[in-house]
Amino acid sequence: MLTSLLHVFGGLAIFIYGMKLMSDGLHNSAGDRMRSILKVFSANRFVAILSGAAVTCVIQSSSASTVMVIGFVNAGLLTLVQSIGIIFGANIGTTITAQLVAFNIQWLVMPALFLGMLLWLQKRRALSFWGLTIMGFGFLFLGMNLMSSELKALSKLPAFMEAFQLFACTPRDGIIPPGAALGAIAVGMAATFVVQSSSAASGVIIILANSGMIDLHTAVALVMGSNIGTTITAQLAAIPANRVAKQTALAHTLFNLFGVAITFASFYLFIHGKPLFFLCLEAISRNAPLARQIANAHTLFNVATTLALVPFIPLLAKLCEAILPAKADEIQYKRLEPHLLHNPAIALTQTTAALRSMLKNACLMADATLRIYGHNDEKNRKFLRQLSEREEDVDNRQADIADYLSRLMQQNLSPAQAEVVPLLLHCSNDAERIGDHASRIQEIMNHIKDKGIRFSDAAAKEYGLLLQELEAHFQRVTELLEDNSPDKLRQAIQARGRLHEHFTASEQEHMARIAKGTCRPEVGLVFLELLTEMRKLLRHLSNITDRAGQLYVRPGNHSLPGDVTREVTLPAPVL
Repeated sequence: MLTSLLHVFGGLAIFIYGMKLMSDGLHNSAGDRMRSILKVFSANRFVAILSGAAVTCVIQSSSASTVMVIGFVNAGLLTLVQSIGIIFGANIGTTITAQLVAFNIQWLVMPALFLGMLLWLQKRRALSFWGLTIMGFGFLFLGMNLMSSELKALSKLPAFMEAFQLFACTPRDGIIPPGAALGAIAVGMAATFVVQSSSAASGVIIILANSGMIDLHTAVALVMGSNIGTTITAQLAAIPANRVAKQTALAHTLFNLFGVAITFASFYLFIHGKPLFFLCLEAISRNAPLARQIANAHTLFNVATTLALVPFIPLLAKLCEAILPAKADEIQYKRLEPHLLHNPAIALTQTTAALRSMLKNACLMADATLRIYGHNDEKNRKFLRQLSEREEDVDNRQADIADYLSRLMQQNLSPAQAEVVPLLLHCSNDAERIGDHASRIQEIMNHIKDKGIRFSDAAAKEYGLLLQELEAHFQRVTELLEDNSPDKLRQAIQARGRLHEHFTASEQEHMARIAKGTCRPEVGLVFLELLTEMRKLLRHLSNITDRAGQLYVRPGNHSLPGDVTREVTLPAPVL
């Protein structure tokens, strides 16, 4: 008996490992398509459900989909209502695994393992990922085969079968014992808590049924419990997240609890002498084998629950907000969301958004110091009093981006994605240097103030025009990190050329004023020093412009709520 149990657990390990390989292979094969699916999430609740189902069918795990949704919410990409729709769809999408397991295709196991290995050894990443998927498929059914053969032997042992009778839901006088049904739900929930995968739990339930350990009624109750148990993954993922993400995880749990309650009630609603749920299951399964009936029961449970609760998505959101209230000013969105690292395309998009916010802050610093001469109003002076704090914040943002990208590089990146990582690092360095130049400009401005230096009228006018053009370019390059369309990129490059020409003309005119004696040399040198710093700012902006066309951005989208890694409530001058 001990040897058989060890074989069962070994088979279970191979089964779960196969599921993971399939999920990883399909996920990586999907690549940037995950990013395009994200664009339709916010359309409406029905599109959100379809999106959630599609993504979960691709990655073969509702837990992974839900964790991804938690990451989206924590990053400010989705609202609570949108996320609930996706979770509804994810619960439908996850039933594809049980449908797959219900097929009797053991003869494909060894060919799948061999073919998968051959593809996995290929240098082309796409083929390698498909090889992982096919190998995972083979391991999944190999694990099933091992478990089934050993469980059939164990089913002949009276002591072993007695353990399963403790929560057997076999009808008595046509009625499923309520206590046994609740017990089976609890067992299914506990088992899924352990493996953290309702798909894996459903597969094991089908194997148990095929081995004669449990009947259809018990299997359905276990499946219902597994749907509650799988929500533990979302709850764990939401622990470090913001309040809205916690509300999303709660919505996932409540959805499955309500679904179980509705289905449990249908066990005792009889039509033609049969429980409503099993009458519907019989209608869609006909004379299908037991394994297919259990898979259909899993699908029916999730589809019926979704249809029943879709009209109440807004009410479910309000219920979650009432249980876990959060004020708008208390919610901090985290763009560099760790849960998105497993989705490189989306993680790179989020890093670009983080870079954009960092660059905006650095440009505001540089602009504030340049405004000290001629535009230093009370708002600007208030901003300057917090310049050192802002500089530290920019430095921290650069460190956050570098750390996030280093962790992202440990994921399976496509060649195109791997090329973007150093571009983002270089851009963050340029943004940080813009913040550093603000301190140097402030030193020059302090020297001007201490020495009582005043530019000539011509120089002051020229400086004002240059500042105006540079401020517009600050805004232009910052927007490139939100919309790097060819037109926007071309406009930025043309504006950069005009600024270079203007700087050169200003230097020449100022040198001419010094030569004519209309400008004192010590004043002229300070003016030229400021022009040099402005040229340095333009050089860093140019570096970002040159790389912007290759970055992952969200064309045409507006800014997302929240900030990159922390909320910054410091006042800012207008660019």
